Amino acid sequence: MIVMNPDIFRNKNILVTGGTGSIGREIVKQLLEADVNRIIVMSRDEIKHFVMRKELLDERLEFVVGDVRDFQSASNVFKLYDVDIVFHAAAMKHVVISEEFPFEAVKTNIIGTQNLVDLALHYGVEKFVTISTDKAANPTTVMGATKFIAERITLNASRLASGSNAFMVVRFGNVANSRGSVIPIFVTTLLKKRTLFVSDPEVTRFIMRISDAVKLVFRATELGMGGELFILKMPAFRLGDLVDVMVEDIAPLLGINPKDVKVKLIGLSPGEKLHEHLINEVESYHVEDLGEMYRIFLEEDKVLSKPDYLEYTSKDAPRLSKEELRDIVTEYLKARVGLYNTF
Repeated sequence: MIVMNPDIFRNKNILVTGGTGSIGREIVKQLLEADVNRIIVMSRDEIKHFVMRKELLDERLEFVVGDVRDFQSASNVFKLYDVDIVFHAAAMKHVVISEEFPFEAVKTNIIGTQNLVDLALHYGVEKFVTISTDKAANPTTVMGATKFIAERITLNASRLASGSNAFMVVRFGNVANSRGSVIPIFVTTLLKKRTLFVSDPEVTRFIMRISDAVKLVFRATELGMGGELFILKMPAFRLGDLVDVMVEDIAPLLGINPKDVKVKLIGLSPGEKLHEHLINEVESYHVEDLGEMYRIFLEEDKVLSKPDYLEYTSKDAPRLSKEELRDIVTEYLKARVGLYNTF
């Protein structure tokens, strides 16, 4: 069970960039359960702002349409609000789109992160947490490379910060049922085309529920002293197992005969890996086990205890069963598709 101390957020003003996205939104929802002073929700999508304003009615919320890529836009937030903590979740996270528009990924993931770090240093923010991805561990794509640099920008800021300011990174894999992830895509594809496009059944990926991922982000925030990379422990799943669940279990729930579902193998995309790493070779010599997560200090003088060597890949991580995958997919159907009477 994940234990978090809500007192770390008491009377704090907290900025959540990408606050209307899947991760940012869950961060905001869980922060509302704590005794925060104010939560500033920043993103550039005005439609999502409008919807979120209607759904989350709380006087502690401030909605700001802004862009982390624009220094002046981000600067205005820090001028208007006395920000204590930053959760930086704004990112271009789609591998294929980032490959097609690499400089857009650079502007969001790299320049946007640098803008926020510069402002956080200037205004003396207490804690700054960049939300990252397993794609950054051994990057082979534009998205992974830009997130790797965003991580290093964040970690290097600790050298410039005062003793009371902490900059850290939290890295995890796929977040189940988040917008644009494999489960929503498979469900939509079933409903529209009844053909599942699969790269390789032997692909494995890390996966975690959004709520659990955010709880661990908060736990890392509580423990963080600055300059750390936190690796959240996650199970993994085999893509072929998820496909079997979609065809055999989920299709009938959607009123589709499993025999009518086609599976088409399309091969791995350029830069796509068969298995993901959460820790790269350099980091693997600096790992400290904290139970629910690993902590990595790349600066030797900050290591609290003699770390162990650890190679952490989705191939070797604990594997979700088909039954567990079915539970995750049906959670999505209940929450997003509205098929309440089916279950």
